[in-house]
Amino acid sequence: MTWLFWTSYGILWVVVLILGAGMIVMLREHAELLLGSREGRSRIHGPPEGTTVPRLEGEEVRLAATQPGRPRVVLFMAVTCDPCWRRRPQIALFAADQAETVETVVCCSGPVDRVREFAGELGPEVSVIADATGDTSASWRVFLTPFAVGVDRNGIVRGKVANPAYDNLTLLARLLVAGAEDEPARAP
Repeated sequence: MTWLFWTSYGILWVVVLILGAGMIVMLREHAELLLGSREGRSRIHGPPEGTTVPRLEGEEVRLAATQPGRPRVVLFMAVTCDPCWRRRPQIALFAADQAETVETVVCCSGPVDRVREFAGELGPEVSVIADATGDTSASWRVFLTPFAVGVDRNGIVRGKVANPAYDNLTLLARLLVAGAEDEPARAP
């Protein structure tokens, strides 16, 4: 074997080690994103778990009956999001089934007239807010739709779900109700 063979063999192993280290770093970052971090399940989307949520601002399209001190599931949707349109019947069913335990609020990005059209199939138990400028979604750190944030009666984030379906929303509601039993309400 010549020196050229051994040199190329050594260079090959250096490249393999560099690529292996790069893969480990990428997988570690990906796992932190999906499995958890100090800020919660996802440090990119939604407010960090355990923090107080910002105000929901925008034009009120429809308000359902609300009671102070109840947990709330806030869904972020957009009129340009096809999965959001398809999830409306599931969200209406969830809101009707959970009306006694949690409030359901949809913050929908898009022009107000399109948000009104979007809200048509959501049912009377769902409050709908039009986020025409996208400022509310940005202040909540939500950059994908549909996305749900579970907020306890004290305004603290207790859970987040990307691409929520009926079952995920029900589990999120159960988490909020179980947490409400354990914590005293904050004084106003």
